[in-house]
Amino acid sequence: MALAKEFGFADYAQPAGGCCFLTDESYSLKLTDLWQARGKRDYDLDDIMLLKVGRHIRPRPHFKIIVAREDGEARFMSGYKKEFVSMHCTNHRGPLVLIDGEVGEDDLALAGQILARYGQGRDAEQVEVTIRDRAGAERNIFVKPLAAEQIREEWFV
Repeated sequence: MALAKEFGFADYAQPAGGCCFLTDESYSLKLTDLWQARGKRDYDLDDIMLLKVGRHIRPRPHFKIIVAREDGEARFMSGYKKEFVSMHCTNHRGPLVLIDGEVGEDDLALAGQILARYGQGRDAEQVEVTIRDRAGAERNIFVKPLAAEQIREEWFV
């Protein structure tokens, strides 16, 4: 900045100051989690984009869910439905969820319970959840939403 002043430049790009996502602690933790889950430092642009949106929750080591926090994030994330298993509440308003990893039936049930916790059916006895696979096939399951205290702090990435 001193050199710019010396040469009379008054209008120039800011040389530093937080425009790099890696300076954001939350983003860096999500990137580290991604690398650890994959066992290598391999990622693509879509991975980087998805680290910027939603709540990232890893309830088990082999998968995580990304829960949209608002409608704009859900619209953005819906563009990734062909790359991830996705879920949404059927009988209550709720967020879109993307599932990263290989999951079994127990994992899908847990992901559905977490999803239901963040929807308007959080106090319902049972919530209907639609699961959509990467090929677009859909099926429904019924889950009991987790209570807030059942979602462990260490699950949040």
